[in-house]
Amino acid sequence: MNDKEVVRVLNFRKAYEKSICSQPFMAVENISFGLDYGECFALLGVNGAGKSTTFKSLTASVLPSEGSVAVSGHDIQTDF
Repeated sequence: MNDKEVVRVLNFRKAYEKSICSQPFMAVENISFGLDYGECFALLGVNGAGKSTTFKSLTASVLPSEGSVAVSGHDIQTDF
């Protein structure tokens, strides 16, 4: 992470538990990126690619199954 980086997503993975009998649904698998102050970005992909889950992780609406998400140096799981 550099000094200007405002958003950092590192090895983010999100699996949703479906039910007792079925396998977890993998929404996002191992995504990493960093954004500097003033940068604009977009996520592109087909339906079900994990775009909404990734954006929801930036607001702590969805917590990672693995990996970390930090905004302005604050981890969303411990310091949102």
